[in-house]
Parts: sequence; C-alpha cells; structure tokens
Amino acid sequence: MSQGTIYLLRGSPRAALCKDLIEYFSLDIKISDTSNPDFAKTFPLKRVPALKGPDFTLHETLAVLVYITSLIPQNQGLFGSSSLDNAQTIKWLSFTNFEVVSALIQALYPLIGNRPYSKDGVDQAIKDLESYVAVYETQLKQTKYLVGDEITLADLFTVQSFIWGAEYIWDVNWFKKHPLIEAWFKDVIQHPVVVKSLGDFKPVQKAVPNVPPKSN
Repeated sequence: MSQGTIYLLRGSPRAALCKDLIEYFSLDIKISDTSNPDFAKTFPLKRVPALKGPDFTLHETLAVLVYITSLIPQNQGLFGSSSLDNAQTIKWLSFTNFEVVSALIQALYPLIGNRPYSKDGVDQAIKDLESYVAVYETQLKQTKYLVGDEITLADLFTVQSFIWGAEYIWDVNWFKKHPLIEAWFKDVIQHPVVVKSLGDFKPVQKAVPNVPPKSN
C-alpha cells in the first residue's frame, strides 16, 4: 500500500534528506514538488517537506523525517543503538533545523536576492553561524560523529545544511580553518544513503562577498 506523496523543494536543506531516504530504502512514497497544485491545496502554509498520506497529512521537518525513518526496517541504526543515542540524535536534528538552517537563511537569502539586503544583518548571521559551528566542533573533538562512533540521522541531516553553506559562504579556505568539520563533512557525504546526491560535492572556491547582489 502506498504511503502517500511527499512534497519537496529543490535545494532545501530541510527537505533534501527525505528524497535520499525514500530512494535508498525504496520506500513506497511518491516524490513531488511545490509546483503540484495539490501541495498548496493540502498545505496552505506551503512549508516543505510535507507528506500527504492515505488518511493523514504531516508537515514540519522533524515530524516528516521521523515518520519516514519509522518505515525503514529497524531504522538501520539511524537513531543510534540506545535511548540516549535516540535523544542525542533528536537534539542535533532540532539544533540544526531551528538554529543553523534559520541562520543560513538570514545569511544567504540577502546575498542571492531572495530577501532585502542588509550588510549588518548578513554579518550578524555569519557570526551566529560561527558560534553554532563551534558547538559541532566541540562535539567532534569527543566523538567521531555527532552521536558516537556511527553515522546517524543527525549527521545525514546536518551535512545537508553544510552543503548549502558551502555553496555560498563556507569556501575551501573556511573548511581548512575548520579541520574537524572538514573531515566529518568529507566522511558523511560518502555514506550510502547520500553518496549518490552528495558524494561529488566540493565547496565553492571563494565565498560570495557580503555586498548587495547584482540585479538581473
């Protein structure tokens, strides 16, 4: 029986992992996008990812991710191997989704013309991001991955955000200044679940400057 249709937005770090999980584990979920008329009709807030099941609807990133992984036999260790691992995985999912992605939006959207430009606003967002990156680095000094010695959903989701940042503001030199992040990043993008979509990714050579975007 089909588990429904998921609506995604291309390039969204909050939605990208859903597609990878569905395809890698051959889940019976149809993948669609926000151009589908049913999306706005079913989800008037127009947030992605959003899932329309046989007799239910589901939105909000973490809720959709948790549901998708519940369809995978034994979760394949995506939440670790203990109750504490499970809680730690959810902690990192939440931190990435609410703090990091939100700050990336504040930093990137003005630089690419999706929001009004403010140099001070971008500077503050980049400063906030550095403080968040330091939290990951502190953890990676203690464990190989965000939750112990095995890759979990926390790593697979978080790396999507670092991909987004590495397309614009986290360039090659930035990664060299953050060797723990660089090693973790290169390792995680080779995981079987995401290697097809992320395995060949390279950070931008030079970060987008904090100046008003050129008008087309």
